[in-house]
Amino acid sequence: MNRRDRRAQAKVLPRNRAALLHDQFTQAVRFHMEGRLAEAEALYRRILVSEPRHADSLHLLGLIAAQTGRLEPAVALIAQALAVKPDFAEAHNNLGNVLQELGRSMEAAAAYRRAIGLKGDYAEAHNNLSHALRSLGQRPAADEACLRAIALQPRFAEAHNNLGNLLQDLGRPAEALAAYAQALALKPDYAEVHVNIGITQLMSGEKALAEQAVAQALAIDPDLPQAWYTRSDMKVFTPDDADIGKMEALLAAADVRGFGRQGRLRLLFALGKAWMEAGDADRAFAHLHAGNQLKRASFAYAVEDDVARHAAIARCFTPDMLSRMAGLGDPSDLPVFIVGMPRSGTTLIEQILASHPQLRGAGELELLPGLVDNIAARPSAAALAAIGQDYAQQLAALAPGVLRVVDKMPVNFRHVGLIRLMLPNARIIHCRRDPIDTCLSCYTKNFNGQQSYAYDLRELGLYHRSYDTLMQHWRAVLPADRFIEVNYEDVVQNLEAESQRLIAFCGLDWDKSCLTFNTTPRQVRTASVNQVRQSLYATSVGRWRPYAQHLAPLLAALEE
Repeated sequence: MNRRDRRAQAKVLPRNRAALLHDQFTQAVRFHMEGRLAEAEALYRRILVSEPRHADSLHLLGLIAAQTGRLEPAVALIAQALAVKPDFAEAHNNLGNVLQELGRSMEAAAAYRRAIGLKGDYAEAHNNLSHALRSLGQRPAADEACLRAIALQPRFAEAHNNLGNLLQDLGRPAEALAAYAQALALKPDYAEVHVNIGITQLMSGEKALAEQAVAQALAIDPDLPQAWYTRSDMKVFTPDDADIGKMEALLAAADVRGFGRQGRLRLLFALGKAWMEAGDADRAFAHLHAGNQLKRASFAYAVEDDVARHAAIARCFTPDMLSRMAGLGDPSDLPVFIVGMPRSGTTLIEQILASHPQLRGAGELELLPGLVDNIAARPSAAALAAIGQDYAQQLAALAPGVLRVVDKMPVNFRHVGLIRLMLPNARIIHCRRDPIDTCLSCYTKNFNGQQSYAYDLRELGLYHRSYDTLMQHWRAVLPADRFIEVNYEDVVQNLEAESQRLIAFCGLDWDKSCLTFNTTPRQVRTASVNQVRQSLYATSVGRWRPYAQHLAPLLAALEE
């Protein structure tokens, strides 16, 4: 072969190689779109052997890893793609999706913002940013991002569904249902929207309609974990319930079906509940332990930090300090706070109070934490009065024309001392329940919020102990006319007497409507939505006893 022939071959070979890569990549993408993930992955990897910096293959290999539940490798692969191609907007967006699936919402939001910075009209990234900001509690920014997505792409069904969720969070069910209807008009087979409609109806007390909506979702997509999770929460299982077998089959096929972490979590917690009700504790806790471990692995948390925080709060709010600063806040007697651990009866007590015609239940409000941060920035008498007034005005705007409004955010137990200074005439109700029953109930729930302490039995026990120690402090330093405690077990045993005691504490005349709390037409947006729509029952008292052998780390932590 002469020199000219060798030069000609050198020019042809790269073109042939490029053509081969193109053909392999096209075939891999076809397999990927057809759901033949193993074959697609093999082809992407073959491409990377000959072309290690092939950004598209790295990116799509990362998506397959995410689809098959390998989230950390997915992050690494997509990051490699971005190292090769930093202006790859779609890869930034998908990196955000994986980070959001991992519960790393702050990093996810940053990834979505990078995608938007590269592609300002990227409606999908704006909508995904809204999801991340919602997870972070940044509601105005979440609303803005969602509305921006709809403005960019008015026929974006997923964004209309997201808007419905945001409106539902704000307690505006009619507007939420309208947004969901718009999503279905654009995408009639959108099963997730039917689930969200069902959740909205359930929160409003329309259980029959809710069940129909979830059944419609499963008719469209029988494999939708979100629908099975919601359905499981609305029913009581028996040992021969066919739904248990269907959910077990779906969980076994989770990798093949690409459910991801959220899908697995929903099925694991749904099956934990199902097997508990069906009477098989071993199977129930096998699923509950797996679900809690999967959730716990998605975030960093040290219960010792919360224990130290609670102890520091008690040291700060001494009787002398509370006495010196008494009367500096706003004099409004509108607010009633319900505090305690989640699953301790807080929703039940709010529902009883909210059944009174002069009392409005506002749910778990996010108002106080932000205001408390402002107090920390400027701790003065003027600040206490101004922020107390700000809170009272925001509360009044939520429910005009009533004498009392309930803020049922359980974690406000940390802020009882500041509430006393900001709003000296506010009433504080502490809900108590057997510690083991409370912690078990927390452990069986896949909370929408992070509730970081709730997914490990030892951490749960230690957290409860530190919470209880702080509540003992508040009991010792607060006046009895502004701080009262109610035991869940006492309410179950004597509803009328305990309800009358609570209404009297709120400074209102007794009204018998409080005894029919389960028929009160109002939205309930907590994990106890199903329970408070039922007549009072005692089966949750001592619930933990049949499961004692599965709760050893919790029992030990509570006794430390």
